[in-house]
Amino acid sequence: MNKKLDAFHLKVIAIVAMLLNHIGSGFRLFEYSDQLFFFTEFIGKLTFPIMAYLLVEGFHYTRNVKKYAARLAFFWIISIYPFHALFYQDHPFSPTELVNNIFFTLLMGLILITLYDKTKNTAIHVLLVIIFSLTTVMSDWNLIGVLIIFGFYHIQNVKLKKILPPIYATAFLFLLMLVVYFISPSSVPWYELLSGLGILGTIPLLLNYNGKRGYSPNWVKWGFYLFYPLHMILLILVRGIL
Repeated sequence: MNKKLDAFHLKVIAIVAMLLNHIGSGFRLFEYSDQLFFFTEFIGKLTFPIMAYLLVEGFHYTRNVKKYAARLAFFWIISIYPFHALFYQDHPFSPTELVNNIFFTLLMGLILITLYDKTKNTAIHVLLVIIFSLTTVMSDWNLIGVLIIFGFYHIQNVKLKKILPPIYATAFLFLLMLVVYFISPSSVPWYELLSGLGILGTIPLLLNYNGKRGYSPNWVKWGFYLFYPLHMILLILVRGIL
């Protein structure tokens, strides 16, 4: 099969999906249309698995993991307040929000696979996965985010590594929402219960990925990083005007 998507294409898909998702959440579209909000949530589920897969690719090919981690840490820190202001503007800032955004989850995933790669001890491997999953319980994508990253890293079969992590992530989120729904049906709208199925949309995208970087000058590389905090700031400003 002629695989047509490179890393640049995947990144564009990821940020467009993220933008739609954040418009839906930041502007509370669920107050106006369940169907429209479901669409933004469903499409938004493409973003993290794509970013997680490319993170693992970056880990394998980077010449300096410390610099890679430092970049993630920098954008995690500068994105903390924009994330709060966009999604939790009606609530006071709490200490748990220091780990609120996707860059923290990506950073924890990168540190996990870096440490995992340095030891062959099975007990330590298990401990590392547990510890770094728990560090992101309060972060975007919580513990399943780190487990997706780990799956992309640990599964050796080229095809299966693109299929299994999205499947178990979808199953985990669906079962979690289902449990909450049975406990308190009114707290889990139908769109939250079903939106996790959007994660499965990453499977055909990753299977069509050719492993090439594609268009990647420095401004594009840094532009993708900057997009995260800047688009949230822009949405906050637009919401303020409206």
